[in-house]
Amino acid sequence: MKRSLPQFLAWSRWFWTLLLIAAGMAHFARLDFFLAYYPAYLPWPKAAIWGTGILETILAILLWVKRRQKLAYLGITLLMLAYLPVHVYVITHHARILHPHPAIPLALAWLRLPVQLVFIAWAHWCWRKIIK
Repeated sequence: MKRSLPQFLAWSRWFWTLLLIAAGMAHFARLDFFLAYYPAYLPWPKAAIWGTGILETILAILLWVKRRQKLAYLGITLLMLAYLPVHVYVITHHARILHPHPAIPLALAWLRLPVQLVFIAWAHWCWRKIIK
């Protein structure tokens, strides 16, 4: 198992890097998509969406800075936790969300919740396994 841990951490770093870069860029390229799903009770939708896009990109870069990997995984864990209320909002307000593109099917929105929980657990696990 000891041998496979470094391999899994290396694979995880690549996964998170690609996911965060893609998601970060999507926050800029598809702003209308994210605005449609942004909870109405939160302020500054454009700034928040752009800010999370920037944060995702920064976290992806920090994964490759050896002395900052632990911090990056902590940031990813907290960011994934912060996204949970948005995913719940999408489910609870699905019928009311006006969208410029075809809406995300409700079944897919429900599937996103357990995936989000896996992401949270995975990022937290990586954070705990990274040696300072």
